[in-house]
Order: sequence, then structure tokens, then C-alpha cells
Amino acid sequence: MTAAKKTYPCDDRDQELWLLLEQTRNAIYKARSLELEQYGVSPVQAGTMFVIYAMGGKTRPADIARWLVREPHSISGLLSRMETDGLLKREPDPDRRNAVSISLTEYGRDICLKTFQRESVKQILSCLGEDERKQLLSSLIHLRDRALKDRRMRSKPPFPAEH
Repeated sequence: MTAAKKTYPCDDRDQELWLLLEQTRNAIYKARSLELEQYGVSPVQAGTMFVIYAMGGKTRPADIARWLVREPHSISGLLSRMETDGLLKREPDPDRRNAVSISLTEYGRDICLKTFQRESVKQILSCLGEDERKQLLSSLIHLRDRALKDRRMRSKPPFPAEH
């Protein structure tokens, strides 16, 4: 006896893809969260530290928001919590009046470098072959850029570099 295909009240392929993207993101996020517990940081904090590090160790909150596709006010709160935790510091931006520059503290840089291991992500992505990885990267960039265009974003995140 074969299993019948289950139908749902709303048989919508776009909804199926959206839910699958959400499930996949949540599952990977959970795995990454468990891995980062040992350092006392969340995936969002690790991502923020990565952006600061990738920008040469110093950047502005607006650049972090653009890289992470987050609203500036949510980045502001995140940066405040990370500053309280000793991961980063804010200083007046010498190039822009009434602006701040964000940099990692020595402690934050140490934690940031430790988070580069990403063993959980490597393990999860190891099920993909090289061609599948290239196709996934291309598809995700295409979807992200379309979503940002529809949101009327002024500029797209600079990461990852175009392939």
C-alpha cells in the first residue's frame, strides 16, 4: 500500500517553498546557536562581529544594518547589548559629525575569531556537492536581490561577492 500524497487546505507551491526556506533557516540557526553557546554569543552577534571584522575592524551601524539586511533601530539595540557584554565599543566617527564608529574590543575580536570555525554549518552544508553549492548560492543571491528590490532598498548588501 502506497502512501497517498497529503493535501493541505492551501495547496500553494510558493507557500511550500517559503515554509521550506523558513524551516531550513530555523534548523541551521538552531544548530549554529548550540555551537555558539560555548562563546556566549548568538548567531546574530557572531554575524555582527563578522561584519565588523570584514570591514577592517571598524564600521558604522548603518553599514552593519545593510550587510545583515536589518532595520537600523534593531541594529542599534543589538549593538548596545553587545557593548554592555564587552564585545564592541562605540566611538565618535572622525569622518562624520554626529555619527559613531563601531569596533571590536580585544575580547570581542577573540570571540569573533573563535566563531569562524562554523563546524555546524560546515557539517550541514557537506551534504551538497560543488555544483549544488554554486546553484544554491546563485539562487539565494537572486532571491535576496529580488526581495530587496521589492522593498525599495537603496543598496544591496556587499556580501557575498558576486560569483
